Amino acid sequence: MNIFKFEFKRLLKSCIIWSIVCSGLIILFMSIFPSMESSGMKELVIDKMSALPMDLLKALNIEATDFTNIFDYLSYAIQYIAMASAIYGAILGVNALIREESEGTIEFLYSKPIKRSKIIRYKLCSIVAIYFIYIIITCILTIGVSYIVKPDNINGIDLIINIKLLFSSILLLGYIFMAVGLLISSLIKSDKSSISIAISIFFITYFLGMVGRLKDSFEWFKYLSPFDYYVPSDILKNGFDTTFVIIGIFIIMVSIALSYIVYSKKDMKI
Repeated sequence: MNIFKFEFKRLLKSCIIWSIVCSGLIILFMSIFPSMESSGMKELVIDKMSALPMDLLKALNIEATDFTNIFDYLSYAIQYIAMASAIYGAILGVNALIREESEGTIEFLYSKPIKRSKIIRYKLCSIVAIYFIYIIITCILTIGVSYIVKPDNINGIDLIINIKLLFSSILLLGYIFMAVGLLISSLIKSDKSSISIAISIFFITYFLGMVGRLKDSFEWFKYLSPFDYYVPSDILKNGFDTTFVIIGIFIIMVSIALSYIVYSKKDMKI
């Protein structure tokens, strides 16, 4: 029995749906960009931005955003795709181990000569592959639509490199939430609240990061918010922060290791 193949096929439909929805949002955002270069729209945006409190702009990571610059505009648009992608990664992780137990098919798995460690491995490989495909599809479509609307003075190669950099950060971000979701999946008893759990994981950590951006005394909160490790605008300006990359990899490794330990000792509902 090929668990990987079964899981991959089961998840492929949702992967395509997420890819289409997120790509559609990118197309919608980028279709508006050409109008940002007009003098009237530029003045309107500046007036609206100046009317907002600086703390709010900082919390939303748009305090120094030039909407007439395609790279600034891309980082603004893609941060919402990054949020959706993080939630998708968490959903994949949270549902990975609990689905069979909730649906009553875990007994069928146990009737086969396969260890729990292999079940985790195959399921983990399937969700990692599915998320990677999602990123590739969304990245390619983002490159395509961005290339169409880019100003003539922007080098196409630079645009492609920067978009690939942004989606590399989204890939890491999603894998962090996926690993944490996998750990939660090894702990919970039912998938009835799995989606709400996945969404809560993201927004709780995102809120902590927002507090860290607003209050200097709580700046350390950003270490509790994986989204703040890979803020698109920061990635384009400064590249990857080595410290955050190391922390992210550490969270992934620890979460996966704990998932193996917990799941191997878990009393299954058969």
